[in-house]
Amino acid sequence: MTSTASTASTKHTKVTKPPKPAKPTNPTEPREVLIALVGVTGAGKSTFASVASGRNDVEIGYGVDPCTQDPQAIRFLLDGHKITLIDTPGFDDDRRSDLEILEDIGNWLIKEGYGSRQLLDGLILLHPVTLNRVGGMERRRTKLLQAILGSDAYKRVLIATTMWDDLVPQAALQLRVRGRTRDGGVWGDMVGRGAVVLQHNNNQESAHNIIRHIIKMPEKSGRAKPLLLQDEMVEKKGRVKDTTLGKEMKRQLLESLELLSLRLRELEEDEPPEFWGEHADPERKQKRMDWEQEKARLVSKIERQQEQIKKLDGLVFKVKSIWSKLFGGR
Repeated sequence: MTSTASTASTKHTKVTKPPKPAKPTNPTEPREVLIALVGVTGAGKSTFASVASGRNDVEIGYGVDPCTQDPQAIRFLLDGHKITLIDTPGFDDDRRSDLEILEDIGNWLIKEGYGSRQLLDGLILLHPVTLNRVGGMERRRTKLLQAILGSDAYKRVLIATTMWDDLVPQAALQLRVRGRTRDGGVWGDMVGRGAVVLQHNNNQESAHNIIRHIIKMPEKSGRAKPLLLQDEMVEKKGRVKDTTLGKEMKRQLLESLELLSLRLRELEEDEPPEFWGEHADPERKQKRMDWEQEKARLVSKIERQQEQIKKLDGLVFKVKSIWSKLFGGR
């Protein structure tokens, strides 16, 4: 009996392990602040990074071709903090598809985010106020950005408007910004959920004030959390098509494919007759040649869109589910 009682007692005895000693912290060690720079080609992302860091080795584009092909890190110290600016490629690069740019950004989020146990402290969306009307392309880009971030991350977004030294009257430029931030505007949802809009004057003081705003964000918004795309890539085992971003990108691709197919059908219905031979009318012959070139262009674009949809459906990032435990889910 004594043996049985002893056994039962042993089963119900709760053994607690001594707590692990806390890791020593160095209060003077600078905090690392990770900030992504996003925006259209020519918005001034690389210029912002160069001006803020005081470095002249940052590649800056001055033409229509983007100079940033892959995400690149620019590191420097500000007010005792280790600042890392991530200069990302824009979704408006004509030489690369949105899907190719997504692959670069996704790989970076995995390697530099989960892989190095770092999360974005903030995101700076640079936008030139010289862009007048809000077009369909800007709305599509913004929807892709929102799908990457998730609404919970909007409070870590700072929209920095650039190109204020343009010759357009300041009142007109301010009106453009208000139009984008109002309810229903292209930035309205993000601003309504905590995003901040500041003017960047293309000098170091202005850039540093913008960065300081992000440094202080944890005081109001708490610690950084994974972006929606990061969480979903883990949850969906790296299958991009099942993420919010993948679904939005596919919707846009299918919408574009439908418009291109409609344009091709309309073109084919208006097919001009063939005029060849020595005595063919030059004007009618040119019209036929122009028609054939336009048809070839549309067919090529349709084929590219179909390839992109197929590639998107099969795109899988190598993400280990255990990585989600490093930061916790939503």
